[in-house]
Amino acid sequence: MRINLITDSACELSESMQKATNRLLIPFSINIGDKSYVDDGSIDLPEMRKVMKEYDGVPKTAAPSPYDFLNAFEKGAESFAVTISSSLSATYSNAMLAKKMAEEKGNRLIHVFDSKSAVCGETIIVHKIKELIDLGLQFNEIVEKVESFIETSRTVFVLESLDNLMKNGRMSKLAGFFANVLSIKPVLTADENGEIKLVEKTRGLKKAHSKLVELIGNDKELLKERLLVITHCNAAKAAENIKDEIVSLYNPKEVQILETGGLSTIYADNGGIVIAY
Repeated sequence: MRINLITDSACELSESMQKATNRLLIPFSINIGDKSYVDDGSIDLPEMRKVMKEYDGVPKTAAPSPYDFLNAFEKGAESFAVTISSSLSATYSNAMLAKKMAEEKGNRLIHVFDSKSAVCGETIIVHKIKELIDLGLQFNEIVEKVESFIETSRTVFVLESLDNLMKNGRMSKLAGFFANVLSIKPVLTADENGEIKLVEKTRGLKKAHSKLVELIGNDKELLKERLLVITHCNAAKAAENIKDEIVSLYNPKEVQILETGGLSTIYADNGGIVIAY
């Protein structure tokens, strides 16, 4: 029996995880001025970053439609979908509408997980679902354990540029202005509702990265049993340095480094670092 594992394109997966899960990708669409992109993995990211930097307006993103999810749900008898936080996008509500439509059409088991996060916050949920499927757990058992996992997961991040968060109303323009002018780099997190929350202000990027590592140390016991994922936007060296520090200090079970896809690049922007576990 086929089990569908579905995500929106806010979720990055390594090649090996993509192959292992056969994940069905439901892409966002992106518009930057007169440039349009479908976030299906085919975007030339360096070119898009260049377009984004040169554009003075607000990059726009559009959530997948209910019918995009419906088509995916109809490909299997059982489906697990993972979406970006419902506090940040209409994607979750669209997936829930598609779930209702699919269930009305036939006898299917479908569950949509609100990640209450994004980027690698979704990645670790996919990893957990795959782990439980491989253990042979039943559908309802997987739902229960993954929902519990989401409640205890953590996502923290530092962005070198706050411009797109401000332009898209994800952060106060006044707070962002002073952060940029004063070289303050806020350390941010996704709270229990999946909304962006300030953890601490630091002066300079290196101190912000050090603060990320320090914060993760509060959960060092949790790291012994979990995958930790570091996602970066054109900041491979910084991601490697952060990984080395985390491994040296806390000896986590596993660490992966991924690069942002199209949607995550819009919001993380050049130099952004997102960590989830």
